[in-house]
Amino acid sequence: MSLQRIQLIHRDTTPSFFRAVVKMTGIDIEMELFSDDERTVWKEIVSRDEYYQNQALTLPGIPAEEFLKKHRAILIQGVKNPMPIADDLSSKSMIGDEEYSRIKAETTEQDRMRELLRSVLPKGPEVTGACLKALIEHEHHLVKYLSESST
Repeated sequence: MSLQRIQLIHRDTTPSFFRAVVKMTGIDIEMELFSDDERTVWKEIVSRDEYYQNQALTLPGIPAEEFLKKHRAILIQGVKNPMPIADDLSSKSMIGDEEYSRIKAETTEQDRMRELLRSVLPKGPEVTGACLKALIEHEHHLVKYLSESST
């Protein structure tokens, strides 16, 4: 990947800040400010985890909650092992111990996924986004198939 260099033209000293709008790239973002003589005067790295966690995850054109609701039946049938997804959500305190236990207590993978969705969907964009992120990580091909079939 090539680094892009953006030259900001200095016109006024007030206010002394700038705003950068960057789409979720999936990589760490490195920002650097140079003086006129090309010396680095400021440098910051924004970790992918920092900006990725703080945004409700959406696939192109569809919020996570809508994606999960729309594809609920296929997710219930298609997710091979919901427990790694539940583990991720539990480790981030997105689902509680009781919810996790209910998911784990189910006897089939389909019932585990059904219970997982029952726990996640009412909780809003942060939790549904984390669930979709875990689905992408653990069931990448299924999510890709569903997102491509939605367009």
